[in-house]
Amino acid sequence: MMKDGSVVARARGLVVMAMIAVASGCASSQTAREDDVPTPPPPGPSVEQRLTEMQTAMTEMLERLDVMSDRLARVELERQAPATAPAEHAERQPAPPAEHAAPAPVPAEPRVSRAIVGAQIAEDYRAALMLYGRGKLPESRAGFQKVFDADPGGELADNALYWIGETFFAQNDYTNAIKFFRRVISEYGDQNKAPDAAYKIGIALEKSGDLQLARQAFEECIKRYPYSTPAASAKQALERIKF
Repeated sequence: MMKDGSVVARARGLVVMAMIAVASGCASSQTAREDDVPTPPPPGPSVEQRLTEMQTAMTEMLERLDVMSDRLARVELERQAPATAPAEHAERQPAPPAEHAAPAPVPAEPRVSRAIVGAQIAEDYRAALMLYGRGKLPESRAGFQKVFDADPGGELADNALYWIGETFFAQNDYTNAIKFFRRVISEYGDQNKAPDAAYKIGIALEKSGDLQLARQAFEECIKRYPYSTPAASAKQALERIKF
């Protein structure tokens, strides 16, 4: 009996040990499975937000290219312009009498301050572009108006007026859009945004339903800016419009 009881006790012990081993294995297996489950990544920007950011970046890049192209064209014109007065001619002119001497020149505005103002205008312009890309049209319009008011004779003045027109165009307010596009042409007809404004006038008129005036606007764009990209688009528009 003692021998049989010892065997049973041993068997029980083995069963208990086996159960403990199985339980441990299950627990470790469950832990492993839990460890194997990847932690979900934190939520990122949506597809629409990424597309908006990409569109804004592309628009800003195109605007910078326009400004750089305009600067290069102006530099080339300055190089080709003849000198106004030869040096030897200037030396032969007699000096004015002392009593009629010109007054002392007023010190020019420091270049550093002008650079700071220009950098702030460029930053405001970029911020307005980003607002436009995000669909915040009233805020964008106010930003472009601020850029224009800060320096109506600056390099970004025509760009600012053009994009004010684009904010109205995006809201289907074609009357105000055309008004600002025409201002770009009348006030900055030789600047880089004038061809785009001429073309968008035709598009706005077409969307308004006035096809005859739209054709005239496209023809004017081609005539005034024949070698521009908007002129090529205007030619395609003329083929599209049918009476």
